[in-house]
Amino acid sequence: MMKWIDNLFSSRTFLKVFSLVLAFFLWFYVTGDSNTDVVRSYRLALQLRNVPSGVTIQLPSREVEVQVAANRFLASNIIPEKDIVCYVDLQGLEPGRHTLPVKISLSTGLQLITINPSTVDLRLETSAEKAIPVTPELPQLPDGYALRSVIVSPSQVIVRGTERDVKRITGAVVVPALADLLANETTSLKVMLEPQSQEWSNVTVIPDSVDFKAEVDIVKIKKEVPIFVPIDGEPHPDYIVTSILTTPGNVILEGSKVTLNGISSITTKSLNISGINEDMEAQLPISVPKGINVLGDKSVTVKVTLKQRIATMKYENLEIEIRGRGIYRNWNIDPTKVDVIIEGPPSIVSSLEGKEPAIVAYVDISNIVSRRLSIPVNLEVKVKEISVKKVDPDRVTFTVLD
Repeated sequence: MMKWIDNLFSSRTFLKVFSLVLAFFLWFYVTGDSNTDVVRSYRLALQLRNVPSGVTIQLPSREVEVQVAANRFLASNIIPEKDIVCYVDLQGLEPGRHTLPVKISLSTGLQLITINPSTVDLRLETSAEKAIPVTPELPQLPDGYALRSVIVSPSQVIVRGTERDVKRITGAVVVPALADLLANETTSLKVMLEPQSQEWSNVTVIPDSVDFKAEVDIVKIKKEVPIFVPIDGEPHPDYIVTSILTTPGNVILEGSKVTLNGISSITTKSLNISGINEDMEAQLPISVPKGINVLGDKSVTVKVTLKQRIATMKYENLEIEIRGRGIYRNWNIDPTKVDVIIEGPPSIVSSLEGKEPAIVAYVDISNIVSRRLSIPVNLEVKVKEISVKKVDPDRVTFTVLD
């Protein structure tokens, strides 16, 4: 039995019969399915045909939704804008309100199912147009700028719409930003109709944009400010700077008001006074800020005046030397010691600390004949850079003892 079945399935006759049966079922399936209608929906633009001249159309919506049926093959190849055309015919209509049926044109093989809306309400109004000059509404310029000229091209536009709307239009404006004013370049601006509170969607503006260019000048003013000299370094430690004098002391600047408002003084190139121990004079250039012009000389004469520092040091209980030969054999002086305060440059005074006194105190008893006498304390300075500021006491008493 199994052998007979194997022979049947492998025979040429069986295979031919099976192929024919299979082909018949496939053909039946395809032809049967292609005859089944497919329904599809489309949202399409509504066309207006035979529009009367000299009118403007007020139409709330210009779209319709349609459903069409077609066999599966046609449905898959529909091009809506070509195969389905929706329109209303305005042939012979006068200005006023009208309700018109929506008509549809379908390609062969397509069947209309529904159309929504099936009618449309529209209004025809007498159209009008007029030329309106374009006025720029300019923003406030900041201080330091002045408007030289404004160019709007074209200088007027055509507005087109219903006679009623066109009559209500009072003007056309462009509103440039501050950046548009200061750019000094041509820019394209949208034209807006006035009053701007009104909706002008049914009005056509030709052109709807214009070229705008403004020429703005920077207003220059003059301002007098003091000159400041930056100082680098310090003078010799024994000196201090008492004055820095510039000639001239002030300078006149020219520039925009905005820039000059932020300038209260102006500087020169820095002056290096490191280690100087005498008055100094130099010619220095003025550092000119960007966008600013200096009227007059662009350099100044700078004179630096120094003053020597003074340091002090005190010698306490300095022994008084006796000089000269007296006529008396026994005598004394009172007191025998003094305090001395010296002064001089700090570097010299500090170098004397911890060393032998730079001052010698003495009295001269030569030619004293009185038995009791007040005599001055003399001082001998060993270092020429210092001087004696004070000696205490400045006199001693010479007394004969026998």
